[in-house]
Amino acid sequence: MTAPFKIAIAGGTGKLSQLIMTSLLRNNPSTTIHAIARTPNKMPEPFRSNPSVKLFTANADDQPAIQSAIRGTNIVICTYLGGPDLMLNGQKTLIDACVAEGVPRYMGSDWSFDFRGLKPGDHPGKDFALKYNAYLEEKEKETGGKLKGVHILNGAFMEVLFTPFLGVADVKNDVFKYYGNGDEKQEATTMPDAAEFTARVAADPSATGFFNMLGDSKTWPEMADIYREVYGVKPALERQGSLDELSTKLKTTFQKDPSNMYAWVGMAYQWVTSNGTTYLGKLDDKYLAGYKSKSIKDFMQDHKKEELATIYH
Repeated sequence: MTAPFKIAIAGGTGKLSQLIMTSLLRNNPSTTIHAIARTPNKMPEPFRSNPSVKLFTANADDQPAIQSAIRGTNIVICTYLGGPDLMLNGQKTLIDACVAEGVPRYMGSDWSFDFRGLKPGDHPGKDFALKYNAYLEEKEKETGGKLKGVHILNGAFMEVLFTPFLGVADVKNDVFKYYGNGDEKQEATTMPDAAEFTARVAADPSATGFFNMLGDSKTWPEMADIYREVYGVKPALERQGSLDELSTKLKTTFQKDPSNMYAWVGMAYQWVTSNGTTYLGKLDDKYLAGYKSKSIKDFMQDHKKEELATIYH
């Protein structure tokens, strides 16, 4: 970044947004950050007192307030995390605000596997990604390319891999319960590493399109070996069935009660991250020059075994 930048971050009080802001301020001291949140007073003191951080109050559906908050910025970064309405309509409002204010780049709330390999319904919790991206592409055409999308893809967060909701790792009882043959790679990156990558891409005014970064890629049996090496106990590996059986169970569970997200969302993640449709392509490592991302072994060494189940929260 060769000139002072103004970067807006929507969802500014969230964990990921704060990690991104930390990286931006460390790497680019001349950056001004417009942190947008419903309750900016929840922002930790180091950000509230930083003269490079300007706080703005706006609800996700309040386009006039959002336009005021993003006015004059070079990119809007959305870090929303919530239900389908927020993730789709909230992002549409942000995109519309970008168009109205002439903001040249919009970074959507992705930080996940490559959702472009999905069909509607493959992962009901990610259908919003297909819809908001289609909307963003429409606006890119309508503006003649004056607005461009930016997307960060990093596989799963390592912080999520071992949480109970995913349904694989039972850290308390040292058991990994997986579907498939056991040779399916799980792509994952730590949240701080994804935030660092995000900050570096955001600070490059020429960066538009999809950008891939990856901390590590391991099968569940490989992760069980690392778990044993780090924690001194090897988790039992329990194969739950084939990927086809997982797909059938996912569909049945979702159709029974779509509103009970925690009954099916873990299965959906297991299905789409193991069936080969969402793996990342070529990595954009140039944005991580001089920076070493953490491996799954590094991640485990950084945390006590009992922390793995709750570290994402």
